[in-house]
Amino acid sequence: MRATCPDCGAQAHLSAFFVEDDGKRLAALLADMPPELGRAVISYLGLFKPAKTALRMARAVKITQDLVALVAVGTVCKDERSGVHRPATALTWTAGIETMLTQRASLSLPLENHNYLRAVAYGLADKADAVAERQREADAREGKHLTPRVQKAAPSNESKLQNQLTWIEQQVGFGMEPAEAARLRAEARKKYGPPDA
Repeated sequence: MRATCPDCGAQAHLSAFFVEDDGKRLAALLADMPPELGRAVISYLGLFKPAKTALRMARAVKITQDLVALVAVGTVCKDERSGVHRPATALTWTAGIETMLTQRASLSLPLENHNYLRAVAYGLADKADAVAERQREADAREGKHLTPRVQKAAPSNESKLQNQLTWIEQQVGFGMEPAEAARLRAEARKKYGPPDA
């Protein structure tokens, strides 16, 4: 089976892409990623390709390992000196890569690190975080943060009298005197009305 590199267009038998150990490592790294991110990373690696030579497989593995470490944190920080982190999922990183790929002509290539991707992903995460914050504020204004969203119990078909009589019968089972039970039944009927009320 022949395969085509999506970045450079090289064609070869599928096994040729995995002859080197680094090729196998790269394939394993990509296989462990969510599919959308894995597809984006394959194209993203092309942004690191030197102008006159091919991207070495060992370098592709290192770039991918570094990216996997960034994604695994679950947050993104534009600049470590500022220390401001935003939540970032694999989809955030995928969107960041896709944004960079659409702007490929305006990028200074080859890339040397993930700093530009971090800035793009941070911008996307910051926008998403701002939307979530606005929603939390709106919920707080409406008081949604004070009351948990619990489904109301279905109304009981039993009347208050039936509930009281059931309770009395349970107490009789626990040893309540029959005379006391009769007195409580009479009080319940007087208070809550006839059984069909």
